[in-house]
Amino acid sequence: MHEVGKPLRIEDVPIPEIGPEEVLVETRCCGICGTDLHILKGFGYVPKLPHILGHEPAGVVAKVGSKITHLRPGDRVVPHLFFTCGDCYYCRAGRDQQCLNLQGLLGVLSPGAFAEYFKTPGVNLFLLPEKVSFDVGGLVADAVVTAVHAVGRAGLHPEETAVVLGAGGIGQVLIQLLRSQDIRVVAVSRSDAKLALAKECGAHLVVRSGESTTAATIRDFSRTNGAQCVFDCVGSAQTLRDAADYVIRCGRIIVIGEERDDTPINTTEIAQRELEIIGSRNGTRKDTVEAIKLLEAGIVNPPIAQRFRLEEINEAYEAVRRGASARVVVVMKA
Repeated sequence: MHEVGKPLRIEDVPIPEIGPEEVLVETRCCGICGTDLHILKGFGYVPKLPHILGHEPAGVVAKVGSKITHLRPGDRVVPHLFFTCGDCYYCRAGRDQQCLNLQGLLGVLSPGAFAEYFKTPGVNLFLLPEKVSFDVGGLVADAVVTAVHAVGRAGLHPEETAVVLGAGGIGQVLIQLLRSQDIRVVAVSRSDAKLALAKECGAHLVVRSGESTTAATIRDFSRTNGAQCVFDCVGSAQTLRDAADYVIRCGRIIVIGEERDDTPINTTEIAQRELEIIGSRNGTRKDTVEAIKLLEAGIVNPPIAQRFRLEEINEAYEAVRRGASARVVVVMKA
């Protein structure tokens, strides 16, 4: 990435040099998500340019630093994205992604994995089981770990109702994970293709957003005049307003998606209905371990819409812009 709003360029760059506590990884696959589109638009994160994007990778250890003892060349690995200090309050509390002294963020603020090689602190890498493919395994770093963390924030119980608002990559993993916990799941989307995929992922009910009957349909399905929790995977003013319409009194709205929009729910409604609005950002190292276990057990199996070669990176981004029904993955090496 050389300029905001411009296509990416394919260039030769030096192989990253690693320090004693770092690891060089040969990239096999890397997914694309909404954050990548935000970065290209100059929204949210502003890396130093030129910048190599890519934050949903899986690969093979190519070289380890002199102080690395838990990994060796040839190991299959996936990363935790946040390069943390390990000493601040949030690191000590296990809230890694809230580190006060963040030293990097793979593919977002630090050079990423849309390249043959990327580097990361050794402590950030986790072994990927042989039975999990690289293209699915790479989605651990964002789509899967984000869903795991968000469900943990929700505090749901079996037989309660949850709405997944936005049935894209993260939403599809949420549906699979919630269904495995005996939660009654409603998927809401503008896309018929995504609703069909949501049904395949296990949603009990799929509903088109924007219809005059959507909220009433959800309330009837819930048996409690509203869902106990709504996961807003979009984060726009409209979807947050919709979430408030779908959720029960004293219910929770888990905000995952990020946009610039102002909050459309006033404090009177929040107070009188005792709504809980909870932010959820990516996930912790502990969540990463859980995400890998879920993939290995087959409980979560993220759908992949399309695969592209690195040389087709701009076509891959365009597929995401057009609203691909599931994750788009760039394959560096088969």
